[in-house]
Amino acid sequence: MQIIMATRNEVPQIEILYQELFIEMSKLQPNYIQAARQDVAFIRHTIQNQASDILLAKVHNEIVGFLLIQEMTTPPYACIVKHKYAFIVDIIVGSQYQSQGIGSALLSEAKKWAENRQLDYLELNVLAENGGAFTLYEKQGFQVMNHTMRLELA
Repeated sequence: MQIIMATRNEVPQIEILYQELFIEMSKLQPNYIQAARQDVAFIRHTIQNQASDILLAKVHNEIVGFLLIQEMTTPPYACIVKHKYAFIVDIIVGSQYQSQGIGSALLSEAKKWAENRQLDYLELNVLAENGGAFTLYEKQGFQVMNHTMRLELA
């Protein structure tokens, strides 16, 4: 397995993995997330933008997963300590390649990406129902920093 930076050539394969990601997310939270296609312009912009990248996991020359990462800055509120950090927007490993260390490899490469840019930390969001992801992230040293709560009104 190797981890490489995406180029515009890989957009079609990234788009296919995004479909799988959105299907899996829709199964976890069907009232809020639906299966969809990712906007190709968004993928291309992410690849071209200096503040973001898509890391690809390849096995035998096949793209089997990716991690979308971008530089962020904390909001300009007086009570918040200023930080520049890396935010993991999306991560997916194809279903037939899960539990083979690919997600861990992508996260390790994301850590290097952030360290090379002298960012302060990595951050991500995870759906409450995604127990496998929680386990992976905790093994990688991530800690829960806050909880989003929702009250259904209808």
